[in-house]
Parts: sequence; structure tokens; C-alpha cells
Amino acid sequence: MPFEQSVFVPLNASSAEATLAICQLVLRGVAEADYHKPTVCTEFDVTQLADHLIGSVTYLGAAAGAAADPVSGPLETRVATAAQATLEAWHVRGLDGEVKVGPHEMPAGAALGILSIEFLVHAWDFARATGQQVVVSDEVAEHVLGVARQIITPEARGGGSFADPTAAGPDAGLLDRLVAFTGRAL
Repeated sequence: MPFEQSVFVPLNASSAEATLAICQLVLRGVAEADYHKPTVCTEFDVTQLADHLIGSVTYLGAAAGAAADPVSGPLETRVATAAQATLEAWHVRGLDGEVKVGPHEMPAGAALGILSIEFLVHAWDFARATGQQVVVSDEVAEHVLGVARQIITPEARGGGSFADPTAAGPDAGLLDRLVAFTGRAL
């Protein structure tokens, strides 16, 4: 999957940190009674989705040299622990050059951008499953939507990572447009 550095929205760790904060706020509202509720990701309940998110965060952290030990406890704590190790590694590594993510080389900024998508879109998934609302500024949602439009290519969709986009409607806000772009029904 080739990437060109010049096509990506300028990124820094603050986008990933902002979207992590949004995700953490939603996870704080997830009660233990919610752990086995279904999510819009039909293969995952809330706990399994948190495990998926932790796996993604850990995987992207490894590209920056992070090593995270699994932690038990509430979902918020588990996600925060993995995210902290990952974001600290990205702060040390920086965004210059390429990183190896799985079998692919990509610009470091693109790999960090994936974290922003993961945190914000899965925050929406957790909120939807547990009857919460996601509060995000238009600036952050617009930034992550721009990153998603660059990273979620037809090839990524064809590989099964994302479904085809769904209709968001003409009056949809930026978060709803992002969620629809990732293939989730509103």
C-alpha cells in the first residue's frame, strides 16, 4: 500500500491526543453491565471492541518503538494504558520519515493519523452501544475526516478493513460524515 508524504494532512500527536481524550470520556461512561452489549461492528461486543482498539493502538505503537504490557481493569484504564505507551513512543520517534506497519511502509504521519481515526470512530461505536453522545469540536472532526479520506482508500475497503461508505445525508455534521465514510450506518 504505497503512501506519498505530500498527500497527507499535516499531523502531530495533538490530534491523536485529542481524539483519545474523547474516547476516554465515552469509555468512562461505559458500565460493567455494558461490556457485552452489541456494537455497530457486528463481530464485536463492547469488550471485544475495546480489545480490538487496544490491539490497533499497540500495533501502531510498535511502529514507533512502543512496548505495552496488557493491563486488567475497566476498559477506560486498559485503553489509556495502551494509548499512553503508544503516544509516548510517537513523541520520542517524531513524524519524520517512513515506518513499517505490518508489511507496509508508510509515512510516520499517516500511521499516527490512523490512531486519530481509531480513537474517534470507536468512541462513536462505544457511545452508540451504550446510549451516550460523542462531543467533538468541528475542527477535530474535520481534521480526522480529512485524514480518513486519505487513508481509507478503495484498496483498504477491498481488504476488509472498512465497509463501503454509507449515506450521511445533506444535513449531517462532520462526525456523522466521518462515521458514514468509514461504512457505519447512522
